Amino acid sequence: MTSPATVRYTPSKLFLERAGAFWRAIWKCWRTVLDWTVCLYIVLPWSFISAGIYRDLTNNPPAGLEHVPLYPLLLVLALLQLAGKFRTFAEPGDGLLLHRIPKWRKAFVVWGFVYGGAARIIALGCIVAALSPILLPVFGLSAASLASLVLSYTSAGLFWTLLRDRIALRWSGWRRWAAVMPAGAAFVFGTAALADEALQSPAAGLLIGAVFLTAAGVLLLLRQRMRGTLLHEIAVENGSYAALVGWLLQHSLEKRPVPTRSKPILFARSQPLLRQRGGAPDRLADSWMKAVLRRPDLMSQLAYFFGAGSAALALPPVAIAAFVWLALPFLVVATLRRSWKQWMAEAYVSLFEWRKKTEEEASRKAIAWLALPMILLWSLLLGVRIGLAFGGPAWMAAAAVPAAGWIWLRSVNGFLAASSASRREKE
Repeated sequence: MTSPATVRYTPSKLFLERAGAFWRAIWKCWRTVLDWTVCLYIVLPWSFISAGIYRDLTNNPPAGLEHVPLYPLLLVLALLQLAGKFRTFAEPGDGLLLHRIPKWRKAFVVWGFVYGGAARIIALGCIVAALSPILLPVFGLSAASLASLVLSYTSAGLFWTLLRDRIALRWSGWRRWAAVMPAGAAFVFGTAALADEALQSPAAGLLIGAVFLTAAGVLLLLRQRMRGTLLHEIAVENGSYAALVGWLLQHSLEKRPVPTRSKPILFARSQPLLRQRGGAPDRLADSWMKAVLRRPDLMSQLAYFFGAGSAALALPPVAIAAFVWLALPFLVVATLRRSWKQWMAEAYVSLFEWRKKTEEEASRKAIAWLALPMILLWSLLLGVRIGLAFGGPAWMAAAAVPAAGWIWLRSVNGFLAASSASRREKE
């Protein structure tokens, strides 16, 4: 007779139990910020506003919407299929027993496949269902076409998940990215092109989905036969948890990048970026600039900031964009100055004693050089917009605005440096 413990601890029940525990832990983390005040003053108003916009858009679609091609939407849906990883909800303790039993290891792989397919079909089905009040009457699509689209995208997403997991198990470092990036680009554009065929014929969509599902099944069988994947699965689980709660905890502890190489990739020979003409200020500025360029987290923050600033200059009218252009250097310089202060307060750097004049001159020079590329590109964007808006001699702004941007950047940098020095003297 089977004991109760044996009945409870089956691969399927343990997998579902771990999946439920994972999402309960995620919800508990988000509940720390989603209290009643946030729900009352932020979540509920935005929900009512979004619902009103959605109702107006579905009841009164914009004129000429039926002439807009659907390929951009299909491309976005294909990009969404790149998200997500192959999950098995592995834990470090599995290496003692569960991961050594082939039956359990293969069962967890199968349930990871089922879990990924269910998550994708639910998420994609909700998106397509939300868009169906526009796709059905405006573009003349049928419910069968939308259903085949969901199935083909789900199968394609499962195939990509297993393919990326196999690449991650086989290669690491730059080799992994060299394989993932071209494969991902081919997958996105190829899937979007095939999805266009699925909209025209539901039978073609089912056939495309069957091909992708067959290829995913082959990769699943190969995945079941692999051994020594426990550390990779644990890393995937840790990364998934961090991706869902990282925004909540980003300011709770100071995050420092862990060195993975004996020497940095950029400036491995520690060659100077600036000509050492000014002595100590140039050396200090050069060290900080290389420290910033070697930090992926800081560079990604500057990249996001550059994208937001470019959108703020490209979307509004030219007059408003000009005022935005005047304000952007203040934000860039203030961000870099905060990074400078954090770097100067680090344990190793704080061991060196620098004169105040040296620190001020080095910070002013380093911040100006790091902010210059963004300011010049933003200035070029504003100059091109002025030329397109007014034409003729206004195209001279494409050269004049970047020059004015360099002068304005130096003025803003000097003003904020002087303000910081005066506050430090008062303290």
